[in-house]
Amino acid sequence: MRLSIITDEISQDFLHALRVCRELGVDTIELRRVGEREIVFHDAASLARLRSLLRAQGLRVCCIASPFLKCPLWRETALTDHSEEQEREWDILQRSFEVAALFEAPLVRTFSFLRVPDPQAARPLILEVLTEAARRTAAAGLKLVLENEHACNIATGEEAGWLLRHLPANAFGLTWDPGNEAYVGSDPFPSGYQHVRGRIFHVHVKDAIFPRDAPGQRRFVKMGTGSIDYVGQFHALATDGYDGALSLETHYQHPTGGREQATRESFAVLRQMLQEAGVALDDYGR
Repeated sequence: MRLSIITDEISQDFLHALRVCRELGVDTIELRRVGEREIVFHDAASLARLRSLLRAQGLRVCCIASPFLKCPLWRETALTDHSEEQEREWDILQRSFEVAALFEAPLVRTFSFLRVPDPQAARPLILEVLTEAARRTAAAGLKLVLENEHACNIATGEEAGWLLRHLPANAFGLTWDPGNEAYVGSDPFPSGYQHVRGRIFHVHVKDAIFPRDAPGQRRFVKMGTGSIDYVGQFHALATDGYDGALSLETHYQHPTGGREQATRESFAVLRQMLQEAGVALDDYGR
């Protein structure tokens, strides 16, 4: 496995974020937003500048964290309708391919539409859309990774497992996010993980608390202070042969040091947890 950090969890200042990554001993990053803009919405000149900064710092990109399908469920139920809302999302996916090629990233992220009151009723449309999205992604020489997202229709390992059973493993896998499952009050490990093991292409790392008696106080917290057995999760990933990135996505702010300090303190705990789990890292992340 290798360690990664989503840069905007440190700072919207890209160069500063890259320098922090280097200081922490990380040579791999995930791209989501830079300067408060989704990476897929940067123009060619901006992307060229960012790539130049990345190369100067000797860093690589493991995934393009595209916002594809983090949108309301389409009103139309057929891909042939070609509505404006559909075209916008397909444009985002195509743009994600172009950005991935520029940064030599093998993975592009997708979501599963913003969560509706009855997510199971949305499954036929989700399957239809993601089947087509996976086909397009494979044609572009990339892999599509679904993030189980607490705000979307597929938030848990069990929900993700249903989708994974219907899509080919060569082109479609999971960005496994235990923190997102914990945030909705479900158990990501070992329960949720059992539904997705073997289909994980990428991992997001963040910790969360969901008080059973006060769900309104759910929140993301420093690694090691939430409800997730990450040592057990990391050990299981290693046992199952996972050798991709572990991408830190803190999702909280340190009271005095903001996002950067939150990343620094959670990264230190992450390294300790991996050691406890007996996980071997690549040469740079060791």
